[in-house]
Amino acid sequence: MTEVLTLVQDFITSDGMIKSEQRKFYQMLRTVLSTHEGTFSQTEIEQYMIVARTETLDLSDEDYKAIYDVVIERYTLSQRLEEEARLERELAEKARLRIEAEKKARQEEEARLRAEEEAKALAEARARAEEEAKLKAEAEIRAKIEEQERLAAEAEQRALEQEEARKKAEEEARIQEEARIAAEEEAKLKAEEEARLNEEARLKAEEEARIAAEEEARLKAEEVARMNEEARLKAEEEAKLKAELEARLKAEQEANAKLANEAHLKMVEEAIKISEEERLSEEAKINSELEEAKRLADEKERLEQEEEAKRLAEENARITAELESKRLAEENARIAEEQRLAEEAAEEAANIKEIPDLPPVDE
Repeated sequence: MTEVLTLVQDFITSDGMIKSEQRKFYQMLRTVLSTHEGTFSQTEIEQYMIVARTETLDLSDEDYKAIYDVVIERYTLSQRLEEEARLERELAEKARLRIEAEKKARQEEEARLRAEEEAKALAEARARAEEEAKLKAEAEIRAKIEEQERLAAEAEQRALEQEEARKKAEEEARIQEEARIAAEEEAKLKAEEEARLNEEARLKAEEEARIAAEEEARLKAEEVARMNEEARLKAEEEAKLKAELEARLKAEQEANAKLANEAHLKMVEEAIKISEEERLSEEAKINSELEEAKRLADEKERLEQEEEAKRLAEENARITAELESKRLAEENARIAEEQRLAEEAAEEAANIKEIPDLPPVDE
């Protein structure tokens, strides 16, 4: 519209004077053109000029034709040049877009290949790390199992040794008990034999005394009777004393045997008690060693889990940083594109001509 009105203005002011009918036609043409939005085609320009012509009938046909020819000729030329320029711009833009698309495709392909290579390398590294961790864990588990088996074997060996010691102590106690019983039986048999011999000696002495008494009785009845009585009393007293002595000896032997048996039982109990305490102490020591080994294994596993969690956190942080960097690059590219479009719009707005107005009417 600016270009058309400028052509009309240049034409009607070319001779330095403006006819009133030409001014009126210009003003009417500007009015009807201002109602149009967008670009003008040649047909639309012709229609608007006919509308302005019908409103200014006092304009001569020669002036209208001259203005019409100037506008249509310039419009046709301008339209052709604009079309050519538009085609050139479109071709240049298509070439630019094609180059950018090819460049972007190459970059995306290179980025995809790099990403695949990085992912492959990361997967291989992760697989190697997992395999190494697995082998290490298996080795540690095998070592731990072997250590536990060794400790269990040692504990079993100690238990067997303690059991053998206990059986040996019981066997010694049994042998001592049998010896004690045999000694008691022998002492009993000996005491019975002594008692029998004493009884036989007593009977023999009595028989001899009786015979002697009978022999002496024949000589001295009263003396013999007295002596026999004394002898009998004496023999009874001696037998009584001997029986008391034997009873006292037997009681002392039984008391000594009882004390020996009690001492033996106490010794066996103390031996068993000491063996039991040693076994309990050894079991407590083994359990403590097993608990310490388990605690160390748990602590090592916890440290390995913490190390793995730390490594995963660092890997996630790196990936997050890469994504954030990529997002910032895309954001910067978008801002740059918006800025470029804004600059182009500003440049295009700066190149638009203002619609000129006619000079004022001479007074």
